[in-house]
Amino acid sequence: MPHFDLPTVIAYTGVMACIIGLILHSLGKNYPTYIKGLKCWTIAPLVAGLATLARLSLRGAFPDSIAIGAQNICLIMTSGLFLMGTCQFFERPLPRRFLPLLIGVSVFAMWLFSGYAGADIGRRLFARTLLIMLYAYLAWVIYRQPHTFARRLTVSIVTVLVGLILVRTIAGYLAPNGDGVDSLEIVQMVYAIGFSSTDVLIPICAILMISEELRFVLENLAMRDSLTGLLTRRALFEFGENEMAGCRRRGASLSVLMLDLDHFKQINDNYGHHVGDSVIRDFAERTQSMLRKPFLLARYGGEEFVAVLPDIGAADAALIAERIRSRIDANPENPELPGYRVSIGIATTLVIGNESLTALIQKADQGLYQAKQRGRNRIEVTA
Repeated sequence: MPHFDLPTVIAYTGVMACIIGLILHSLGKNYPTYIKGLKCWTIAPLVAGLATLARLSLRGAFPDSIAIGAQNICLIMTSGLFLMGTCQFFERPLPRRFLPLLIGVSVFAMWLFSGYAGADIGRRLFARTLLIMLYAYLAWVIYRQPHTFARRLTVSIVTVLVGLILVRTIAGYLAPNGDGVDSLEIVQMVYAIGFSSTDVLIPICAILMISEELRFVLENLAMRDSLTGLLTRRALFEFGENEMAGCRRRGASLSVLMLDLDHFKQINDNYGHHVGDSVIRDFAERTQSMLRKPFLLARYGGEEFVAVLPDIGAADAALIAERIRSRIDANPENPELPGYRVSIGIATTLVIGNESLTALIQKADQGLYQAKQRGRNRIEVTA
């Protein structure tokens, strides 16, 4: 079996890590600015490649202790950068002085151990203990986030890494002369490959986590109105049909309210569109506060809104609509906004048949049209 020591294995994975870092840098140009931590994730594998260069280039020109010390500092920097990038990504940023302090402590420790007997073992034990702490905290930060595939994968990889370093540290402490496992080539190779591979695997996991985050943002944009935070029309039909199916199984009623702000065009013309947007947000907040779960409220388009009220009959729906109309008709709760009114159309079904949500919304829209024709600021129920 060929002998693979740590520098040899890192020599291969270090090149791969640098390539992954350059890929991250290229991808970062197209990622939104709110995706944090990408810069640290990009620099980390490049520093891991520097660790390879430090070990291979210095050991020929300087004593091996200097090469080991420089490599340990680079590996500690790599773990620190991975941790900083992860904390920034999950909006739990570390202090800016964290990385300079980490590097300073590492350099001082490498220098301090050089004056003692058994300095190589001391440096390795210090570096590995610090790496365990950094990677363990990184795993803890990710573990506390929602358990998506990429995050579970990252936690698993980092946990295995911590276990490998811990075993090697204990072995090195128990058998310092042989560094614990030098006589066991298979253990040495597993440790070397497992440790150095994380310089490649963690950036790949970072790409996966970024992809999940972007997918979540896109889904949220598709499901939530950017102005009000309410459901979009697409989300309304997706969730509304589910509520309708549930009511059909239970044999319960379901009501739909179609709400439209009266003379909204005049608000835009007289006060400006920015005030009109504020009025729409104000109406959305006030109306949403009066609707309990599992009621759904969506911005249907412009100044039109739709509320889906499962397990609510016509009489109760009329009471809810009247509460909304009365609250809006009262003096504005925000004195900076002009007064405005709302007209509401109501449609109710026992959903015993196969009537769709679209048909029910069309009936509510007919009621809204009648309310507009009869003077606005009123409620009309469609049979």
